[in-house]
Amino acid sequence: MQNDSYKEFSQIYDLLMNDIDYEKWTSFLINKLGQNANKILEAACGTGGITCILAEKNYKVTAFDLSEDMLMRAYDKLGRSPGVRLLNQNMTNFKIDDKFDAAICCCDGINYLKSDEITLFFKKVNEHLSHGSKFIFDISTEYKYETMYNENYVYDDGDVFYVWENMFDSDERTVNMEINFFIKDSQEKYDRITEIQTQYIHSADEIVNILKDTGFNNIEIYDDYNDESYKDTSLRAVFCSTKI
Repeated sequence: MQNDSYKEFSQIYDLLMNDIDYEKWTSFLINKLGQNANKILEAACGTGGITCILAEKNYKVTAFDLSEDMLMRAYDKLGRSPGVRLLNQNMTNFKIDDKFDAAICCCDGINYLKSDEITLFFKKVNEHLSHGSKFIFDISTEYKYETMYNENYVYDDGDVFYVWENMFDSDERTVNMEINFFIKDSQEKYDRITEIQTQYIHSADEIVNILKDTGFNNIEIYDDYNDESYKDTSLRAVFCSTKI
């Protein structure tokens, strides 16, 4: 993909994520990971919102994503950061010749996986962690999908206009999303970019069982990136676990 295309898409991604408080999320992660977690594996890093903050705090981060476009944007953000490696890898079969003190996966990365794929991902994470290392990740909850993804959304700030359509399937436990972006160019014309995604709905109990089956224990679930316990009306569940 050419530079103009990846820059357009990455800017769209950051626009969609502009309500996320990356500083708060990263502070939560650092607190839960503890003082011994200096070398961190980050899965599905996107455009590097959390990666950059960890790098600024002198953590050594190996971050990977399936999308080369996202990684190029993350590279632009990071500049020449000596403590960061960016890799183009898949969550279910990644292989890195290293061991890590901790692993993280933020912002719905798990929701793009089916149950059997989550099992594969957790196994790969376990293989790359040292004994006693922390694994922290989040999912969008059943409650969030049921209450927020039954509607369509329209956004317009003058330069970018998008229509977000959701197709919620409670039987298949999926949400199919089609987002049509219209981006104003230098000639005051709009270029259209269409993004189609599927996310999978997983219960907290299902995730806990997969964690236990793949070698993790000491599992705690939080309400978003707060120190409050997960509840039925949480929009985001954050799982903290330890490699056995």
